[in-house]
Amino acid sequence: MNKAVTIYPKAINDIISNPGIGFTAAPELMGNPERIYDNRGEEVTPYRFTEDSRTWNHPDGKVYFCGVRWRDMEAVQREYNWDVLEEKLEYAKSIGCTAVVRCSPYALSEEDDIPAWFRAEYPEEPDFPFWRVDPEKTPYVLYWSEFIKAFAARFDGHPVISSVDLTIVGAWGEGGGTEFLKPEAIQQITDAYLDGFKITPLQALLHDSVSIKTITDRKTKVGFRVDCLGDMGGFHGEAWSHMTDFYPQNIQNFKMGDAWEKAPVLFEACWHMNDWFLQGWDIDYIIQETLKWHITSFNNKGTVVPEPWKESVKAWLNKMGYRFELRKFTYDSGVKAGGELEIRALWANVGVAPIYNHYPLVVRLTGHDQTYTLHSKEDIREWLPDEDITWEESFVLPEGMTAGEYRLDIGIETGVKEIGNIRLAIEGFAQGYYPMGKINIEREEVGNGQAIEL
Repeated sequence: MNKAVTIYPKAINDIISNPGIGFTAAPELMGNPERIYDNRGEEVTPYRFTEDSRTWNHPDGKVYFCGVRWRDMEAVQREYNWDVLEEKLEYAKSIGCTAVVRCSPYALSEEDDIPAWFRAEYPEEPDFPFWRVDPEKTPYVLYWSEFIKAFAARFDGHPVISSVDLTIVGAWGEGGGTEFLKPEAIQQITDAYLDGFKITPLQALLHDSVSIKTITDRKTKVGFRVDCLGDMGGFHGEAWSHMTDFYPQNIQNFKMGDAWEKAPVLFEACWHMNDWFLQGWDIDYIIQETLKWHITSFNNKGTVVPEPWKESVKAWLNKMGYRFELRKFTYDSGVKAGGELEIRALWANVGVAPIYNHYPLVVRLTGHDQTYTLHSKEDIREWLPDEDITWEESFVLPEGMTAGEYRLDIGIETGVKEIGNIRLAIEGFAQGYYPMGKINIEREEVGNGQAIEL
């Protein structure tokens, strides 16, 4: 009788880069730059976070920010040039990253205006400082909603996109003036996103109670993003800051405290980390607040991390987003071809957030120049932090397997070669999978001792 085999994988404390989480990639700091400068143009001493880092003075990242303009993708009304975004997604893939995508309706400069055909219809611009077109006195809501519907129809479920920003109005889609829109206008735009994106996760700007209530009333899976992380008094001194006032209050006031359980929480630096350092702001306080808010990823705007903060940032990276440890793994040492392979395992998510993309957990059997990949029914998006996670499953093996010894591996596949599989916080990573041990596959025999031909 074949015995069950139990192994206890060894956890690691190394920095591991995974899709959709951590610092956004900083391409200009990758490779071998001749000199490295901070955001103020001062040359700094090069350093790396690990011996094999490909990025200098900044953590490696496997998520990339892709911003695209409405005017470029709809230069002619209802004719869409999706190649603008596809090219950026191809670049993200080429550097091994998934992408956070934001389609911006406009920005503040003339070259970032609304589409030319829309401007020709409505040449007047409003006095409001963050609007280039009045959403109440023009068909903006209709036109932008139409675009979002087409965008979602094309890109929902795209394998390179980890999440999409739900942009409503304002420069760069950052929400300026959303609170002055009529609720039905906000509803129409948010419906275009929520009805269109059924697979790809969404995050909305944590800007005003009106738009967030419109989203939460539908009880949909939407996270949030904020773009002034680190501000400890840069606007109003000790009287008010994003970190001590706006964020902790409004995450609760807007009823977004549990949003992280189903959708991402993204932060962008206010100014740059180097500015925080020069201001003398407490990096450990900033980090702990983000972990309390269940941060998924951080957009550092591709600029350097002050070297004295290196160890604090390394500890931050080991908690940011998801981080899976396999604590215990039990399987049958021998199974008949066509029979059932029993798997029993104990996992832990030691990060602060779940994974939000539906990547499959797989068992892979390799032997005799053949590989069999068995897909689990487990939905790893339900693996919340601070919970023991049990995985028990039976896999039916193919009847035609050749008898003999096979290597049993497990892995979490992204399906994109350039991005690679999810790394676990355990030893043994080899070409995208983790070897668990050997398994013997037997063939059923008939009365004369001959194996049945299957």
